[in-house]
Amino acid sequence: MKERKLSKNQLAEIRARLMQDGTVFNSFGEQWKVSKSTSSVGDIHAIYHNDMFGKGMNVSKFGPTCVTLYTYDMLGNKTVGKFRYDLIEFVKEEA
Repeated sequence: MKERKLSKNQLAEIRARLMQDGTVFNSFGEQWKVSKSTSSVGDIHAIYHNDMFGKGMNVSKFGPTCVTLYTYDMLGNKTVGKFRYDLIEFVKEEA
Protein backbone atom coordinates (compact mmCIF):
# COMPACT_ATOMS: atom_id res chain seq x y z
CA MET A 1 0.00 0.00 0.00
CA LYS A 2 1.33 3.40 -0.95
CA GLU A 3 2.16 5.87 1.80
CA ARG A 4 0.71 9.34 1.38
CA LYS A 5 1.41 12.64 3.13
CA LEU A 6 -1.61 14.13 4.88
CA SER A 7 -2.16 17.57 6.37
CA LYS A 8 -3.30 18.02 9.97
CA ASN A 9 -6.83 18.80 8.74
CA GLN A 10 -6.95 15.61 6.66
CA LEU A 11 -5.72 13.54 9.62
CA ALA A 12 -8.37 15.11 11.87
CA GLU A 13 -11.07 14.35 9.26
CA ILE A 14 -10.01 10.69 9.01
CA ARG A 15 -9.93 10.43 12.80
CA ALA A 16 -13.43 11.91 13.14
CA ARG A 17 -14.79 9.59 10.46
CA LEU A 18 -13.29 6.52 12.17
CA MET A 19 -15.04 7.48 15.41
CA GLN A 20 -18.47 7.04 13.75
CA ASP A 21 -20.37 3.77 14.09
CA GLY A 22 -20.59 1.65 10.94
CA THR A 23 -17.66 3.22 9.07
CA VAL A 24 -16.16 0.76 6.57
CA PHE A 25 -12.58 1.12 5.35
CA ASN A 26 -9.78 -0.78 3.64
CA SER A 27 -6.30 -1.24 5.10
CA PHE A 28 -3.63 -3.96 4.88
CA GLY A 29 -5.52 -5.53 1.96
CA GLU A 30 -8.59 -6.24 4.12
CA GLN A 31 -11.95 -4.56 4.70
CA TRP A 32 -12.73 -3.38 8.24
CA LYS A 33 -15.77 -1.98 10.06
CA VAL A 34 -15.98 0.30 13.11
CA SER A 35 -18.42 -0.55 15.89
CA LYS A 36 -19.37 1.98 18.55
CA SER A 37 -21.38 1.31 21.70
CA THR A 38 -22.25 3.56 24.60
CA SER A 39 -21.99 2.57 28.25
CA SER A 40 -22.03 4.35 31.59
CA VAL A 41 -18.29 5.05 31.27
CA GLY A 42 -18.58 6.54 27.77
CA ASP A 43 -18.25 5.46 24.17
CA ILE A 44 -16.53 2.15 23.44
CA HIS A 45 -15.09 1.61 19.95
CA ALA A 46 -13.95 -1.61 18.28
CA ILE A 47 -12.75 -2.49 14.78
CA TYR A 48 -13.76 -5.78 13.14
CA HIS A 49 -13.13 -7.63 9.90
CA ASN A 50 -16.11 -6.82 7.68
CA ASP A 51 -17.26 -10.46 7.61
CA MET A 52 -20.22 -12.25 9.15
CA PHE A 53 -18.04 -13.57 11.98
CA GLY A 54 -15.21 -11.04 11.80
CA LYS A 55 -12.39 -10.96 14.29
CA GLY A 56 -12.07 -7.69 16.13
CA MET A 57 -10.00 -5.57 18.46
CA ASN A 58 -10.95 -2.86 20.94
CA VAL A 59 -9.79 0.72 20.39
CA SER A 60 -7.36 1.94 23.02
CA LYS A 61 -7.12 5.47 21.62
CA PHE A 62 -7.52 7.58 18.52
CA GLY A 63 -4.15 9.31 18.33
CA PRO A 64 -2.98 12.15 16.10
CA THR A 65 -1.56 9.84 13.38
CA CYS A 66 -2.99 6.37 14.10
CA VAL A 67 -5.61 4.41 15.99
CA THR A 68 -4.24 2.01 18.63
CA LEU A 69 -6.01 -1.33 19.17
CA TYR A 70 -5.78 -4.10 21.76
CA THR A 71 -7.21 -7.52 22.52
CA TYR A 72 -6.61 -10.35 24.98
CA ASP A 73 -6.29 -14.01 24.06
CA MET A 74 -7.64 -16.95 26.10
CA LEU A 75 -4.55 -16.99 28.29
CA GLY A 76 -4.80 -13.30 29.15
CA ASN A 77 -1.94 -12.16 26.92
CA LYS A 78 -2.45 -8.66 25.53
CA THR A 79 -1.87 -7.99 21.82
CA VAL A 80 -1.55 -4.43 20.53
CA GLY A 81 -1.82 -3.17 16.94
CA LYS A 82 -2.13 0.10 15.04
CA PHE A 83 -3.84 1.45 11.93
CA ARG A 84 -2.01 4.46 10.53
CA TYR A 85 -4.38 7.04 9.10
CA ASP A 86 -2.33 7.47 5.91
CA LEU A 87 -2.87 3.77 5.04
CA ILE A 88 -6.67 3.91 5.40
CA GLU A 89 -8.97 4.18 2.38
CA PHE A 90 -12.69 4.59 3.07
CA VAL A 91 -15.26 2.53 1.17
CA LYS A 92 -17.71 4.74 -0.69
CA GLU A 93 -21.30 4.09 0.33
CA GLU A 94 -23.87 3.77 -2.42
CA ALA A 95 -27.00 5.87 -1.96
